[in-house]
Amino acid sequence: MSALTSTDAITPHVQHHYDQISRLYQMLWGDHIHHGYWEADESVSDAQIKLIRKLIELAKIKPGSRVLDIGCGVGGSSVWLAKNFQCSVVGLTLSPVQAKIATQRARRFKVSDAARFRVADANHLDVPSETFDAIWVIECIEHLIDKAQFIQRCYDALKPNGVMAVCAWVDESTTAEGKRLVADVCDRMICPSLGRLEDYERWMKQSGFKNVVANDITAHVAKTWNLCIKISERKDVKLLVRALDKQTQRFVESFAMMKEAFETDAMGYAMYAAFK
Repeated sequence: MSALTSTDAITPHVQHHYDQISRLYQMLWGDHIHHGYWEADESVSDAQIKLIRKLIELAKIKPGSRVLDIGCGVGGSSVWLAKNFQCSVVGLTLSPVQAKIATQRARRFKVSDAARFRVADANHLDVPSETFDAIWVIECIEHLIDKAQFIQRCYDALKPNGVMAVCAWVDESTTAEGKRLVADVCDRMICPSLGRLEDYERWMKQSGFKNVVANDITAHVAKTWNLCIKISERKDVKLLVRALDKQTQRFVESFAMMKEAFETDAMGYAMYAAFK
């Protein structure tokens, strides 16, 4: 069995990856370690905040909502939602290092009471039914093997009229070459597979969501990888990456693959809002 075909096999790799690279992410890419959304010449930070705002708008998340942020990273979205949208947020991450950084950030921004973090495996999501107004998932579901089951558990955890807000890489490959490129990206990014845009819509509807909105925003986020490549080519970054493990080195080497996948339409980036 491949290292990426069972939950028990993939989980330690994902945890180790984020334990190793989260501080590097934060140092080079900021507190929001997800794609940016560009409409003009926004800075990286402004583009990342714009992605958050676009997802809030699509999902119609109300101020003061109780939010579960799954794959919360170093707490970027959780802290922002608590500070700027008065949300009560529980952030889940597989990485103890990320949970520690996120907790420190919440304390620094004086939202410790509103944004709390814990280590948990999204593959085995265990949340009481009808607990949250919104479930927030940015660039996490790619690491999960049973995406349909995960979405079902999210549905169950939402209150009536709740919403699941998702940003995810999607497979758009149509040729053998494109499929090989997506497989290479998945291997280096520790993703067992990528769903297609229509897969997520189907899984959400099968879970019981009554209305699903899906937007392909690839054109607005693709610039992320041009900037990542530029950062990775800096001498200080190259020296730092050489000191890290082989898995992390292969991850950084995949930036050019991601850029190619977006440019050749082998991969895309989708934003979803699924309403219960």
